[in-house]
Amino acid sequence: MPGKVVEKKTPKQTLLTAITGNVGAILVGLKYFVNPNRFTLKYPYEFIELDETYRGFIILELKKCIGCMSCARICPAAAMKMVKIQVEGKKRPMPVPVINYNRCIFCGYCVDVCPTEALAHLPVHDVVYTNMEDMVLDVDGFQKLVDTPAKDEGVPVKYVFDPERGLVKVPATRG
Repeated sequence: MPGKVVEKKTPKQTLLTAITGNVGAILVGLKYFVNPNRFTLKYPYEFIELDETYRGFIILELKKCIGCMSCARICPAAAMKMVKIQVEGKKRPMPVPVINYNRCIFCGYCVDVCPTEALAHLPVHDVVYTNMEDMVLDVDGFQKLVDTPAKDEGVPVKYVFDPERGLVKVPATRG
């Protein structure tokens, strides 16, 4: 019959399955408690080597921007806003994006929708701001690479899954 909703029945959980599941979770926690160095990242002396496709902080290349406003329209968190500035080589002020990292959810819709690739993700996620006002970037701040002292001073690591030991931290090669 069209339009009829069929409800799926979930299997009943018995007291034994509930206890078994909880004991299993506690045992996993105890395993990692005994050897906590598996997860400990000694930041800034170590940092996680991220893939180049990682959706981290966003940067603007102003020369490529055409002021189409697609990035601001598609942003689900309303983190992108357009401001008019006088751009070199243009007769009239042009709308260009600025970002508010207080609101940004790093979904990447703005980067994906940009027709000229003026917006790009940086493989960086560990930036520290000392106050909320610094997280609202103007046009100049939106074009700058973020400072990551750990990448200059630290050792790159990555986490891999070992079937016997779980997640394990291993040195990463600098690419």
